[in-house]
Formats: sequence, structure tokens, C-alpha cells
Amino acid sequence: MSAQFLATIYKIWMLPYVDVPKDIGLALATEYGAQTACKPKNSKRAGTKSLPKHIPVVATSGHRSTRTTMVPGGAGRYRLQVNSTLRKAAHADVGEVIGISLKLDLVSRELPVPLELEAALKSRPRLKREFDPLTSAGRMQFRRFLLGQIPGSPQEAPRALAGNPFRSRPQPPHEIRQEVKDDRGS
Repeated sequence: MSAQFLATIYKIWMLPYVDVPKDIGLALATEYGAQTACKPKNSKRAGTKSLPKHIPVVATSGHRSTRTTMVPGGAGRYRLQVNSTLRKAAHADVGEVIGISLKLDLVSRELPVPLELEAALKSRPRLKREFDPLTSAGRMQFRRFLLGQIPGSPQEAPRALAGNPFRSRPQPPHEIRQEVKDDRGS
């Protein structure tokens, strides 16, 4: 299924989004659920509660396309982040109307786990338990960290994974926490 619509770009925090029309969002979600045999958590309920939350799509605007994901927008609707590729292709920015075409994206987004990392995870079950539930995006960020594209060194990777920087803020070392506590007069 391919669907086209016009929508006004708005911001949530610093990210530009558009609301996907309800009929298009529901049609893509239903198709995605049927083609992937996706079993949502609340599949016993009827209506939008039984639809998958995150729908991978290819979004096209002005002859440029990008792989992205529709996310829940509330009230049974979906929203779509409009990245710079789409905004530049459409010559549109926040507050302006953009034309978007959406097509379901069933190509896997999973990245292969490097052999060295796989071996390290096998020898450290706790780290494997932390790594396994990471989303594709979290795994991609971790891989970028290992390749040195994110500040830090690959030698810090097991420590970073143990702290799970993708779920919460890393805790500063005990000495720093103690100094901050002392400065506050506690």
C-alpha cells in the first residue's frame, strides 16, 4: 500500500513532526500487523489497542525518500518525524505544509553483531541481558560507539553497556557524587 497526504509540520521539543491522517495510519498499521504477524501486547482488545505501535515506513517527499518509523500520536493516530532530507526536498519547514507519500517498509533494520562483540557478550551474561533488549536504533548507536564515531573508546564499551546509556543517564563516579553532595551542604 502506498498513500499520499498533505500535513503541516510542527515541533515536539526540537523535532519536526507531521500527523499522519487516521485512515492512512490505521491502514498501514493493519497491513504491517498482517504481514509480520505482529502480536501487540493488548491483542485481545478490539480497535486501535490491537495495532502495532511502531510502523516502519519509507517516506517520500519531493523525489527524496528516507526510511523512518510512524509512532503513536495519541487518540489512535500516528505521527511521523520529518527529517531534514524530506524537509529540504519539499522546501518546507515548521508551520508549512508538506506533501508526503508513505509505503510500508518490511526490510529488516537489524544490524549484524560484530564477531568480537558477540564473543564478549557470550562471556558476560549480564552484558548480554542488557544488550539483547536494545532496539535497532540502540544497537546502531552502540555500534557507532564501538567504531569510534561517538566519543569514548571501544575499551569502555563493556562498562558503558553495563551502565546501559540507552535507557538511563550514566551515573558519575562515586567521588564526583560525593563532591556534589558536599557542595549542597548535605
